[in-house]
Amino acid sequence: MTVVNNALHQDFASYPQFGVLQGVKVFITGTNIAGPFAGCLMAEMGAQVVQAEMPKIACQTRGTYSWAQNHRNCYAITLNTATKKGQEVFLKAIEWADIWIEAGRPGGYDKRGLTDDVCWEHNPRLSIVHVSGYGQFGPAKDKPSYDVSGQAMGGYMYMNGVSPTSSPLKVNPFLSDYVTAYNACIVALAGYIHAKNFGEGDSCDVAQYDNMFRLLDNYPAKWFNKGFPAAGEPVPERTGNKHDMSACFSFYETKDGTAMFVGMVGVGPTERGFPLIGMPAPGSGVEVPGTGMTVPKGCTGYPLFDPVGIAAEKALEKYCAEHTAAELEEVFNAHGIPCQKAYGPADILADPQFEARENIVEWEDQVYGPMKGIGVTNIFKKNPSKIVASAPCLGEHNKEILGAWGFSDAEIDEMYQRGELATWTPAETAKIKLLKEWGFFWDPERQCKRLGLE
Repeated sequence: MTVVNNALHQDFASYPQFGVLQGVKVFITGTNIAGPFAGCLMAEMGAQVVQAEMPKIACQTRGTYSWAQNHRNCYAITLNTATKKGQEVFLKAIEWADIWIEAGRPGGYDKRGLTDDVCWEHNPRLSIVHVSGYGQFGPAKDKPSYDVSGQAMGGYMYMNGVSPTSSPLKVNPFLSDYVTAYNACIVALAGYIHAKNFGEGDSCDVAQYDNMFRLLDNYPAKWFNKGFPAAGEPVPERTGNKHDMSACFSFYETKDGTAMFVGMVGVGPTERGFPLIGMPAPGSGVEVPGTGMTVPKGCTGYPLFDPVGIAAEKALEKYCAEHTAAELEEVFNAHGIPCQKAYGPADILADPQFEARENIVEWEDQVYGPMKGIGVTNIFKKNPSKIVASAPCLGEHNKEILGAWGFSDAEIDEMYQRGELATWTPAETAKIKLLKEWGFFWDPERQCKRLGLE
């Protein structure tokens, strides 16, 4: 277990220089996951990231494990662009930033006069990303959206189900949100590179359902050219853990009751794997019992419902049922056949691969205290990513950031008095978000005592 020596509060004026994105400045206006998680990814690579929330409407994830995990290294201010002073703060942020990612209602900033063109008047090199459920234009643009909305409209749920006659199935946790965040990170940095090369910023419209639709691989080309089931008809792609086309590419029950993925597909795995499970070797000329067929040399696999595919699937099921997960891993790994046990939390904690890559770390959170979670991903050789600061409390950096952007102490105090700024302490966060009452504290006595709560 790696212990991260992060600071509970990281001063805005002295952000440590590290990572491949050191020097990049990112401004986030948006809550929940689809926009802000992109900021977290960039912050762990060294970018200086400021997220703004409404003073009276905090992010829904604030105070949760998700906030503690996914907002490390970030700075937090509050901002209300409905007020004149709030718009002034917003434009100072735009002048400071290299990248602005927003995830509000489509057209919301335009209605307040804060258009892309206005932003470029203040910062011509700004890379802008608009994140929403359905995009900035089109008849669905104003529909409210959550993660499942993107999965549902994008066609991803259509493909997933336990059988061809089952209902569509969503994927946990929040796949549409996180995929969109990764894409927002990509296009934000693409715009940043363009501005570096050509001196001019750009703006990208990122929609959740777009992202999920783009992940459907070749299936839309098949549907829209060859045809697709009518409403109410079985959907052949819904095959649960089995591949919808290939045999021997699924999860199989082992002798000790473990779910084990095996991918005996491709020239090498087929040629090395078929003899293991009692199937004739490709090119041997030996007939597959009950099929009247032989497996040709160079075989890359068989369709799931082909006679040879059915025979191979049954043979692999039988072979896995006769061996433990450990035995299967040993023999399949030795023969270069992809296999993987379906991991649960205990498996993750015990696996040396997770330990070697520091996938699990322990850090100090302002609200929860010492906690364990996911470490940094993407291992850079020369400029490693780091965790240098705990997830911030609401409005924690208001005074120092607004001060750095040229606002006087008197101006900042007046904004607090008018309710345009707000700050929560860790204890206030726990009270407002009912962390003890809702069971978020795993050691309530110790954690409440640490925060000075009764």
